[in-house]
Amino acid sequence: MLNRRRWMTGVATLSLVRSAAAADPLEIFTSDIRPLAIAEGPRRGIVLDIIGDAIRSIGRDFRTTFLPFADVLREVQARPGSLVTPLARSAQRENNFAWISKIVDVPQAMGTLSGNVSVDLEGARALARVGVVKGGVQESYLRETGFTNLVAFATARDLAKALANREIDAWYSTATEIALQFEAIGQARGVRIGPTIQEAPVWLAGNKQTEGVPVEPIRLAVEKLHTSGAIERTYRSYVPG
Repeated sequence: MLNRRRWMTGVATLSLVRSAAAADPLEIFTSDIRPLAIAEGPRRGIVLDIIGDAIRSIGRDFRTTFLPFADVLREVQARPGSLVTPLARSAQRENNFAWISKIVDVPQAMGTLSGNVSVDLEGARALARVGVVKGGVQESYLRETGFTNLVAFATARDLAKALANREIDAWYSTATEIALQFEAIGQARGVRIGPTIQEAPVWLAGNKQTEGVPVEPIRLAVEKLHTSGAIERTYRSYVPG
């Protein structure tokens, strides 16, 4: 009887530990990729707003850690149970992450200084230096299409400053991010956005070991936000039109 009591006490204690662990905030690694995720200011960005709504709707909470994008990828791949967003899904990344839910598609374009002509994909090939975020889907896409004139930077803010200072000739990124980062450095009218080159699907993903992550409830919560029109409304609150 004594042994049974001890066993039952042990089971109860283990259950409490597991319940406490299940209630821990989910860990999301992200980077300042505007307007999808914003490191400072009152608004968190399109993707973080949507993910926040989905996670809270299932009774969970989360915390975010902002890092340079390449560091984000390394951290998530090294930490079981961690999440990452915004992350564009690509063939190169397919087997490196658990893909939980698609959030939005975002247009990608070349940004040039406002005094210069806008450029498309072929026009950018002839430039001396095209800037990209290190480790980003834009870098891999341009390398796959034969670009040899790329200059990789740690953050989007670094790229905005480099383009403003004419250290690069163009910057390939999410069209709205280019505009918003120029606004952040006080040069809102200093950049010209070229035509859309591709649409990048942005996802919530995670370490391949998802134990402790409510993957299916999150996926279903995001689907409900899509169906209700909440995702479109959130997107348009940042990108009117």
